[in-house]
Amino acid sequence: MALKKRGAWLVLFCFLLGFSSSVQRFNEHLADPLPAELEGVSLLLQGRVVGLPDVSPERTRFRFQVGTAGEHGSAQQRVAGAKLQLSCYRCPWRIEPGQDWQFSLRLKRPHSYASWGAFDYEKYLFRHRLIATGYVRVKETNALLSQRLSGVDQWRWQLSQQLSQALPDATPGRAMMGALMLGDRSQMSANQKLVMQQTGVSHLMAISGLHVGLVFVLAVWLCNRLLSPLARLYQFIPRQILVLFPAWLCAAGYAALAGFAVSTQRALVMASVFVLAKILARSVSLLRVLGISAAIILLYDPYSILDVGFWLSCAAVFIIAMVVQSDQTISLLRLQPALWLGMLPATTLFFGQISLVSPLVNLLMVPLFCTVLIPALLLALMLLLSSLSDPASWLLQPLQWALDRVYSVLEWVAQLPLAHAYPPLFQLEDVLVSLTLILSYLVVPQLHRALRGLLWLCLLVMLTTGPAKPSQGQADITLLDVGQGLSMVIETANATILYDTGPAYGSGFSAAKAVVLPYLRGHNTRRLQSLVISHADNDHIGGLKDVLNSVEVGRRFSSTPDKVEGGIPCVRGQSWQVDGVSIDVLSPEAGTPAGSNNHSCVLRVSVAGIRVLITGDIERAVERYLLSSGVDLQADVMLVPHQGSKTSSTVELLDAVRPKLALVAAGYRNHYGHPHPDVLARYKARGIDVKSTIASGSIRLQVRADGWRVQSYRQTFPRFWRPQKKPIGKA
Repeated sequence: MALKKRGAWLVLFCFLLGFSSSVQRFNEHLADPLPAELEGVSLLLQGRVVGLPDVSPERTRFRFQVGTAGEHGSAQQRVAGAKLQLSCYRCPWRIEPGQDWQFSLRLKRPHSYASWGAFDYEKYLFRHRLIATGYVRVKETNALLSQRLSGVDQWRWQLSQQLSQALPDATPGRAMMGALMLGDRSQMSANQKLVMQQTGVSHLMAISGLHVGLVFVLAVWLCNRLLSPLARLYQFIPRQILVLFPAWLCAAGYAALAGFAVSTQRALVMASVFVLAKILARSVSLLRVLGISAAIILLYDPYSILDVGFWLSCAAVFIIAMVVQSDQTISLLRLQPALWLGMLPATTLFFGQISLVSPLVNLLMVPLFCTVLIPALLLALMLLLSSLSDPASWLLQPLQWALDRVYSVLEWVAQLPLAHAYPPLFQLEDVLVSLTLILSYLVVPQLHRALRGLLWLCLLVMLTTGPAKPSQGQADITLLDVGQGLSMVIETANATILYDTGPAYGSGFSAAKAVVLPYLRGHNTRRLQSLVISHADNDHIGGLKDVLNSVEVGRRFSSTPDKVEGGIPCVRGQSWQVDGVSIDVLSPEAGTPAGSNNHSCVLRVSVAGIRVLITGDIERAVERYLLSSGVDLQADVMLVPHQGSKTSSTVELLDAVRPKLALVAAGYRNHYGHPHPDVLARYKARGIDVKSTIASGSIRLQVRADGWRVQSYRQTFPRFWRPQKKPIGKA
């Protein structure tokens, strides 16, 4: 008993040591950011390509570690040793791991969308110790300095190229093979990843603890078979060493192919602890192995504590240990529902959705992958490593066909009516309560039925109750952080109105997918009462298709109705009321000056005696037209026209509106220089407080009967990896 207590204290000590190491490393990282004066200027830097590049016809994305050589005070010396996330658009060079390059670059500090439900890209960059993002400028000064052919990354890259040569057709099956054989998910499209999440099989589609554990078990079985005729060897070398050590080497090699992702680190460390315990003839519980492994991982890589994979991997093993502890005759039929239930709070928090079909799909897919597909892929991998490319191709081609069929089935399942759900946004305290309820269920399986029912009811309420809605005659008006573009959400007691959808890009990425839809889903919005598209510029209409494909939409207003299916012309004089909130269209009308920006729908929202003026991209001509039309433009809050362009925000308009607060929707270090300093000066000279999505992230205006208050995402949810941005304008 005393020995067990000492072991538990040792695990706790190691974990706390790893945690303190994380804090120390984080402080060092935060103290050494990209110098502000190096942002947005041309830099000539030398360094090495690290990791596998993500290559597409339009862009090559890769990580670049700056070399340490450089003159004192030079840009090279000031960022020596730092890692950068770079893009090379229509790249004329073949960029490979291990290459030493000299590049002409433009860099900027990490910055991402900061909004409810959006992916925290700044956290991702911080976790991977990337101090800046940037792009390669195609210049004559760019040069390949040397090519190193050693290292795990080069090994992975060569296997990736062999796989592409053997399977030239870029199908979902080939992308899945790259993920399963090399841990490279870069070839999987956003839609493919979404299908995996919606069906609950993401853990199967990349090298994880399950795969490393499977390799270890298969290698143990193979070693036992091969060594059975050589039983005399056990007289000289213990069987544990002859069997377990080669199996551990196989697992380590497979983990290396995955780039030592966090989940594979956990599995490999657990295998190491298990092997060591067997060699030393010591008994050790699964929970203790997990605790020791987590502590070792944090000591080796303190940044792992920020990795979703670390928490999901550890949580899955913990739940398995709890279930096994309560039932020694555990079966997959009981384990899958227990894993689904136990992982529910974490997956909801991290991914914002719940796969309702996950237990059933995994009951079918886990045996298929573990007994057929993964062993066959491992055999193909060994053939590639042995330079037997022809036999490997013969095996890879039917495997690609099989995985294509698997993906088709998963895609069909994901489209079923109740395959997945998007629960409301909830915070860490909700997750902790949910985990307490679930662990009580798992650890004490003999709970009374009534208490079990109460636990289920509490969990159901937490997963279906969203953020509080405004009451009658109140509203929440949110300016979403969509970068260089615009999207606003007006929420009343029973309705939601969306004004613009943000930009979309040629790669298929859109602000609607990244920001707008997660926000709507997190606030239980399944239907838009109205959609207003101010005008047809991409930064306003780009995400329209994604919104229409994902949410039921009622009336659709636009100044360019031909661009919107079922569009209603947006014309001055239109007005409607919803839940005590009045919305009036002030522009455009016949006679409005031509031009896409000047045809923007201008709205005035009136609620509880507070007015909000939403201006779109109008410029001087329309501002003067509005002033001469006799419309009462006074408002408490206004959206700064055209992201703060010099062509807008005339002094006459500001004097007529007289707002207390002005909101700017603009992207960090955008090419247009929005908002322009001269424009900000006009607002400041009139004592108008200016808030920007650049510094604040998404900005929510909560209008109630007793007044209104402003909530900025970055200030409300500060994170140490997300330093506060300097406000752009303050009266």
